[in-house]
Amino acid sequence: MKHLVSFLTFQLLAFLALAQAPADFKSIEDYKTAEPTVLETANFILDTPADLDELKRLNSFQYILKWMEGTPDYTFSIESEAMQLTDGKTELLTVYLSAMTKAVLDSSSPLTNEQVQAKAKEYTVQYCAKEENHIKPSKAIKKILKSQKS
Repeated sequence: MKHLVSFLTFQLLAFLALAQAPADFKSIEDYKTAEPTVLETANFILDTPADLDELKRLNSFQYILKWMEGTPDYTFSIESEAMQLTDGKTELLTVYLSAMTKAVLDSSSPLTNEQVQAKAKEYTVQYCAKEENHIKPSKAIKKILKSQKS
């Protein structure tokens, strides 16, 4: 049931994001051309506290989500581990999906789905480890952070 609620929350978020996102992508070439901007946008989300400039973060996430949905060069899948990691929290899911985007665009060679998931997890945990980001980590992230301190 918990996963169903998380899935529905994500779907609603995706619907709202796509309904409001600007139509920047008219052709397949537009997705490739936008990659540097998408990476910069993902870095913005991963470098900005969750409670700072919320409207810009929302618009940035909408742009990333629209790019993720339409890019022909990459396929993104959200595994059950990601749902456990984010616990269905929109703020954490925003960070996680931005981290997935950063992972594929920062890599000099193609990544497997497992590698993308691992990098996204790493970036998300790093984001949550910084108290100045003002984001409440999930239980799974707290557990990872606790094990890293040991």
